[in-house]
Amino acid sequence: MKRRVKAVIHSSLKQMRRLRTHGKVSEELRATKELLESFLANTTDGVIIIDLDGKVLAANRAFETLHGWTRDEVIGKILPMTPPHLMNEAKQLHDQVLAGKSVNGVETYKLRKDGSQFHASVTISPIKDQDGDVIALAGVERDITEQKAAAKELQESEQRYRQLVEFSPEPIIVFTDYRIVYANPAAVHLLGADEIDGLIGKSVVELVHPDHAQDLLPQVEQLLREGKPSDMIQRKLFRLDKQVMDVEVTAVPIHYLGKPSIQLLCRDITERKKAEASLLEAQNLYKGIVEEALVGVYLYQEGKIVYVNRYLADMFGYTQEEMLQLECRQLVVEEDLAALGKQAGEALVDVNATFHFNVRGIKKNHDILFLEGSSSYTTYKGKPAIHGTVQDVTFKKAAEDSLRDSAQRYQRVIKFLPEPIVVIDMGMIIYANNSAMKLVRAADKNELEGRSIFDFIHPDHHQDTMQDIRCAMQTDEPTSFQERTILCCDGQLIEVEISSIRIHNYMGRTVVLSVLRDLTDRKRSEELLIRSEKLSAVGQLAAGVAHEIRNPLTSLKGFVQLLKSQVEDKSFYFDIMFNELERINLIVNEFMTLAKPHFTKFIYQRADQILQSVVSILETQAILTNVNISTEFDESLPSVYCDENQLKQVFLNIIKNAIEAMPQGGNVTITAKKAEPNHICIQIKDEGNGIPDAILLKIGEPFFTTKEKGTGLGLMISHRIIEMHRGSLHISSSRNGGTTVEIILPVPDKWDE
Repeated sequence: MKRRVKAVIHSSLKQMRRLRTHGKVSEELRATKELLESFLANTTDGVIIIDLDGKVLAANRAFETLHGWTRDEVIGKILPMTPPHLMNEAKQLHDQVLAGKSVNGVETYKLRKDGSQFHASVTISPIKDQDGDVIALAGVERDITEQKAAAKELQESEQRYRQLVEFSPEPIIVFTDYRIVYANPAAVHLLGADEIDGLIGKSVVELVHPDHAQDLLPQVEQLLREGKPSDMIQRKLFRLDKQVMDVEVTAVPIHYLGKPSIQLLCRDITERKKAEASLLEAQNLYKGIVEEALVGVYLYQEGKIVYVNRYLADMFGYTQEEMLQLECRQLVVEEDLAALGKQAGEALVDVNATFHFNVRGIKKNHDILFLEGSSSYTTYKGKPAIHGTVQDVTFKKAAEDSLRDSAQRYQRVIKFLPEPIVVIDMGMIIYANNSAMKLVRAADKNELEGRSIFDFIHPDHHQDTMQDIRCAMQTDEPTSFQERTILCCDGQLIEVEISSIRIHNYMGRTVVLSVLRDLTDRKRSEELLIRSEKLSAVGQLAAGVAHEIRNPLTSLKGFVQLLKSQVEDKSFYFDIMFNELERINLIVNEFMTLAKPHFTKFIYQRADQILQSVVSILETQAILTNVNISTEFDESLPSVYCDENQLKQVFLNIIKNAIEAMPQGGNVTITAKKAEPNHICIQIKDEGNGIPDAILLKIGEPFFTTKEKGTGLGLMISHRIIEMHRGSLHISSSRNGGTTVEIILPVPDKWDE
């Protein structure tokens, strides 16, 4: 690189010596050199010298500023100044310069150090040695980005203005020496020509109506003399077909093609003139309509009422003249005035909107009016104003309030009705009252409303329910109550009765209203009644059978004992006979108890004390079978009015069953606590295998038992005893989850025996 720089310098020195040879003085050469260095240092154009391999030999400060590289960063390096897509173009330019040709003012794009591009004008010249050989290239770059942008903007601006004139809907005519030299398409159409050639060269005097022709010449001379646009004036012009039209004209003095000319900006107001005449007629018509309208009309401008019709004045009890002297605060309740003022402000801003309002007005006699109205923007005498209409809706408001109160009352009645009610639209629940939510254990209405009714109906009843809804929609009569099984939100199944009826115009729709009845209590009552009837029947049977069996049993027992004493070698058989007779006697005694439990001694007694005494009796049996009995009793457990021995029999039967349900051992938990209202709850829970549902349904039936030596009468007798104490006994069980027996007993002051 240094050799190439030296070659360039050597070439320059030879040129300087040649100058001396020709008599040039060194001062002239020095001055030339200084001038060149000053130019390179101060020019705004970027100058760079590169060798034939493209490496930088020198660059001025303007080049540094233009590209962002410093001289230290570029000397001896090949710079990426040319965008990749212009590399072929740059190579062609370099080839031209290497061939000894200069490239002047080529417009292209160059890259900066940061990768950005700029529009540049480039000149490339060859640097030759004394032998005429090209040894380097000198490039001069100028940033013409702003110049190009300005040229483009000027071109676009000229094009926009040309288009504005050409496509302006306002007719534009230019005449010089009273001859038309230009007309845009709108002017061609205005004057009735087929094309512009039909107007060019025509005298404007021929187009002006005779009434205004005499004023044309002085006016044109004055415009050209003063050089100012004229005011807009109205004139009559002739079309080419001699039809007369009214126009508004503004004349502007201009120079067109180097000559003083006049530009006419025209507007056809022929139709407007007709419209103004029609408007005047309409104004008189509308004024009469507004004055006689059966609705209040007002105009509000600059904080004042500037017009009211007679109907509005009568509405408030004033005359029209009195109304115009009042302020808004005297006519509108103060609490409503701020909102009305806000609407007025918005109407003045949004001139295309209409604002509706409801306010309370004050009559002249201080009575209150309920008003409905609307307001919108208008102009009155050339200034912005608010135009509005008002109606007295006092009676309507009273009727609506009464209707709303009535609707709220009915809604409240439906909401808190003890009967569950749902409203169904196309199978979708759109309303459910509180009782319906309580029936399906829903926490809030969102768990019901918006869901399909079939989400809550057992699949076995979907078809029947669908048929019920169809029947309800075909008549105004309610359907009969049908039993259905519904699925609650907590997964429980309950039995209900459903009746449906069609409701017209419920929020604009025809829907089905369904009333539901929970059958749980009724089913339970029916089961209890059936059980009670069974107990009664068995009791009546037992009373007769037991009486008839006891006497023969006594005789049989006596003869068996007598025979045993006489036949000693066969005593084993007599023992078997005697045991079986004792077993028959036991069954007969249970029959008698079932027929009529003997409540011989009713007293107030603590249930926990009775339970504790039974537990102490069964503890030995529990220990032998590896069963642990634990008790949890409320300290403040109230006493119950009972026959202690009978309750002991019940507790004994149930706890004994719990122990026998766990042959491998386990826990029996006995709890006793208060239950509302005025009851106590006793639970006896074991950890056995549980009772299958099929067997659980039969427990308590006479002679049904799963024990080898059971009679099936123990639980039946327990049910009877608890019922005679006016309580209830319930058994629940789950597979491998044990069995729980729950006994509810009342705590009355005392009840009749």
